[in-house]
Amino acid sequence: MGGFLKNLKNIFTVPTGDTASKFITLTVRCNKCGEKITVRARKNSDISGVSGGESQPGAEYFLRKEILGEKCNNLIYIEVYFGPGFNIISKEISGGKFVE
Repeated sequence: MGGFLKNLKNIFTVPTGDTASKFITLTVRCNKCGEKITVRARKNSDISGVSGGESQPGAEYFLRKEILGEKCNNLIYIEVYFGPGFNIISKEISGGKFVE
């Protein structure tokens, strides 16, 4: 039974150390309630490659995400374009603000 619980824990915990580089972390603030929300996006599944018609110049990857905090029901929408090495080229947000 211990093996099952350990595997279940591994599914729901965020890895640290070397595997942390597999994530992009963004922080936003809700316009409605002011809640500060940290979002982690997996490079290999949440972030997509750019196809021809939807690209920013120099963009290789993009992320579109809906974010819902714990304090209110305001949805925050983000769209972020990344260049080589996952450098942010451009980012847009609706319903909130990026926290630098």
